[in-house]
Amino acid sequence: MKFLIDNALSPIIATGLQQAGFDSVHVRDYGMHASEDIEIFELAAKENRTVVSSVEY
Repeated sequence: MKFLIDNALSPIIATGLQQAGFDSVHVRDYGMHASEDIEIFELAAKENRTVVSSVEY
């Protein structure tokens, strides 16, 4: 499984997943830390990645 970690989460999450053997990148790896959600979703779809994010209430 391939993951794209959203800016709402620390890049440490991507690193931890990589160490566990997963193909994982953070949006900052693409310079997309200020990108709109639709841009993140488009990248994830293009690379067949699952977006991992978090929402604060």
